[in-house]
Amino acid sequence: MEKNNNEHQRYIFGREWLKVFLFASLLFVMALISLRYQALPDKPVSPAVLAGFLIYALFTLAVSYRHPYFGYISLDRAGQMLMLLTLGSFHAAWISGLSYFLYSWSRLLQGMPLRNTINAVLINSGMMTLMLLLGGRWYQWWGGEIPMIRISLDSLLLAFSTLVVMQIFNQLLMYMLVYLRGGNPEKTAVLNGALLEIGIGLVGMTLALVYNRQDMPLFLLVLLVVSIGMLVMKQYASIRLHLEALVRERTCALQDLARRDSLTGISNRRHTDEFISDQIEHARQTGSALSIALLDIDHFKRINDKYLHATGDKVLQHLARVLKDHCRSSDLVGRYGGEEFLVCFPLLDLEGSRLASEKLRLLVEEQHWDSIAPGLKVTVSLGVAQWKPGMRTEDLVKTADRKLYEAKSAGRNRVCY
Repeated sequence: MEKNNNEHQRYIFGREWLKVFLFASLLFVMALISLRYQALPDKPVSPAVLAGFLIYALFTLAVSYRHPYFGYISLDRAGQMLMLLTLGSFHAAWISGLSYFLYSWSRLLQGMPLRNTINAVLINSGMMTLMLLLGGRWYQWWGGEIPMIRISLDSLLLAFSTLVVMQIFNQLLMYMLVYLRGGNPEKTAVLNGALLEIGIGLVGMTLALVYNRQDMPLFLLVLLVVSIGMLVMKQYASIRLHLEALVRERTCALQDLARRDSLTGISNRRHTDEFISDQIEHARQTGSALSIALLDIDHFKRINDKYLHATGDKVLQHLARVLKDHCRSSDLVGRYGGEEFLVCFPLLDLEGSRLASEKLRLLVEEQHWDSIAPGLKVTVSLGVAQWKPGMRTEDLVKTADRKLYEAKSAGRNRVCY
């Protein structure tokens, strides 16, 4: 999570943002130049029709959604193919580009910084304009008719190939964008999502066929059905994402619960061993230091016998808080047995962990334990050990345990290493 946050901060404030801005500006300028030199259609189109297609393009953007498995699904492919096969590439390109230009500003309402929103506006509008111009050029180069008024195997294959070309172009630009942001471009390629978008584009082809046959009542009916279908798809995806988020949240909560000691709330023995094992592997690969301290409450049985087990439980809970509050965030504090605790010190050698353990010993001794029970005094003994190449988790713990035994044998309330 910290790594992702750092990458996000670099994108907002660092050179990655500038790289993306230059890329976005280049796309936008190329789109404007390409539109300027694009041949206009022979037959003029009324402003009312153009406005209607723009409104529908904005609608398809609004109902696009993030799929649980296939990435972001652009339902605007339906509107893009409808415009391309009805109005031609020029009108389809500028309407699609304008719809993205207008809609992308909504990211400000979602909390995106202004400078990132500007990049999104430039990238999306430029990329979609160029994509529609390329798709239209491909379609007409292979003899596609505009407007499309008949369906055949050849026209179906040509429409499909046009969608594939548009999808490849879109994917290449997304690769470049993610690369400039310092991410992993391979994660942008989702085959199922691409196939779904192509399928939505074929729905747009169907809409174009109905519209171009001048059967307006049938077109409006089909458009209504398709639009309702889009809304249902988005709602279904939203519900699914919400449910999966709940499942992940509950799963994480259960996993965290399984790692915690029920009495003290710190790591239990199983999780502690797993953590030490991971740190040993890290130390083996990097050559960094690693130490642990095994800690035992002195005369804990006497505390239970004199003050009852409820007081003993409070002592364990308070000791766990003391250890947790006075260790580094990178350290792990775990309950290793009844009155036994283990502290893992990543990146600390024997001397460093000895000093840290001595500090913890003094803190425990100086606590106001009489707030738990009058006259109560608590001290601890600690055994410290440093990992050496070839040691396993159990070897390191056994070494610390031997040092703990030495501390107890030497009179308790001390650190041995």
